[in-house]
Amino acid sequence: MIPLLQRLQPRPQTARKSIGLALQGGGSWGAYTWGVLDVILASRRVAIAQLSGTSAGAINAAIVAGALAKGSPVRAREALAAFWRRITAPSLPLSEPVQQAWRETFGVWLLGVVSPYQANPLGIHPLRDAIEAHVDIEAIRSGSAPPLFVTLTNVRTGLPRVISNAEMSVEALLASACLPQLFQAVEIDGEPYWDGAYLGNPALAPMIRSGAASDLVVVQLVPEGPEEAPRDALSIRRRVGEIVFNASLVAEMQAIATLRDATGSRKTAMRDLRLHRIGPPRRELLQQGSTLERSRIWLERLRAEGRAAAKAFIARHAADLGVRETLDIAATFTAPGNDGGAAANEPSYALPSTER
Repeated sequence: MIPLLQRLQPRPQTARKSIGLALQGGGSWGAYTWGVLDVILASRRVAIAQLSGTSAGAINAAIVAGALAKGSPVRAREALAAFWRRITAPSLPLSEPVQQAWRETFGVWLLGVVSPYQANPLGIHPLRDAIEAHVDIEAIRSGSAPPLFVTLTNVRTGLPRVISNAEMSVEALLASACLPQLFQAVEIDGEPYWDGAYLGNPALAPMIRSGAASDLVVVQLVPEGPEEAPRDALSIRRRVGEIVFNASLVAEMQAIATLRDATGSRKTAMRDLRLHRIGPPRRELLQQGSTLERSRIWLERLRAEGRAAAKAFIARHAADLGVRETLDIAATFTAPGNDGGAAANEPSYALPSTER
């Protein structure tokens, strides 16, 4: 029997394992990432050392980075909840056929029938007030914040731009979430920018170069492919969007695999890198609502799914962090029969660099 005094003594604290989080964008699907972050921030087993995000992932990452700059995971959880509940829209009292027709009408709009320069001539962005209220830009720019990387797409050049802590702004976050079918391009330093998900969803190379954490956890929102090719117009548009917004992640993962093969058994930063993944959400879940839906029920459902996925990841893989990789890149991101050749546009992984 354990003596009473021994039982009353505080248990030794196990050091939290440092991880980097790479957060995909996906509109309202970002509420899934909210759930993932809620669990990670509450965990005593892991600590967030750096973040990369695009679109909704960029906003989630910025909220967390600003709160962590002040040493407050609790505040980060509160700010995330406040942001997502602020942008919640009332549920529409519509029957399912009417809702389906509404979504299809919106899909036609997204194809470019109506330009945002016509529909929204003043360039009003509905997320601006929410971002200003819940993202602490000054804290992100301080030396206390974890490294943060946000990807934008330069409309003129077609190249990605990664904004880090010192350059962070509300405009950068709006640009990273600027779907061109919905919003006017966001101008920064005289250049127009669109949603960063076209070119880095999310960007991994800046995290690898920073060296802030060797364990990188990708929170993926784009679901696994359907068993059969879609046939109706709405499903085809949805699948095209999924492929487009997942293409940069596939390219980076394949580039990492190629560079590892090229370095052989030599000990390099690329070899020390350990990749992990949370998600993606079940396709059956995501088909129940679009990336534009903001009803309270929908966002809370996504958050619950994200929380469950994060809990399962920590329970299953916390012991692997710092030891081994748990994401099988070849099985997940390489097509059967692929010769593994590097793409001509693969990202640069020049190492090392500590610039933030």
